[in-house]
Amino acid sequence: MAYSDEPVLVPPARRWSPKVIGLTTLVLLLVGGILSIPLYQKNLDHEAHDVRRGHHQGALYEITIEGRPHTLELGWIAPAFSAVLSPAPAPDAVLEVSADFGRETLSWNVGENRFGPGTTRIDPHAHHKVKLTLRQGGAVVWRDSLWLYGLHDTHGHSH
Repeated sequence: MAYSDEPVLVPPARRWSPKVIGLTTLVLLLVGGILSIPLYQKNLDHEAHDVRRGHHQGALYEITIEGRPHTLELGWIAPAFSAVLSPAPAPDAVLEVSADFGRETLSWNVGENRFGPGTTRIDPHAHHKVKLTLRQGGAVVWRDSLWLYGLHDTHGHSH
């Protein structure tokens, strides 16, 4: 048997295989996604607490339609979506609403001075991102995506 003083290099054993790294990454992403849901909801609740509210307790937005400032209140009337626009639009104006609760086209209600209420029931405490398109005479005069923040439920806590 012959011996040599040359070192024999042995490659180090892999500590992590690509399968283990991929599976660990997948599990961490899944757990992170699940944990982010309550944090996202808590952030929306915080936003709902701080949003400006109108006369009907809806979220108020300052918008510009055809170069003129308007105030839009997104809320609900018994318990369907409704929007109040001030100053009032032309009587033929319609508001197209699209959200996770459905899609509706609401006419301007001159007697009640608002769009709607719609036909889809919504929870007044839930938050929804709504896509809005205002049309007058068939032409689009304004569109945007805004939050319909539900009522902030304090459960007796004062803030």
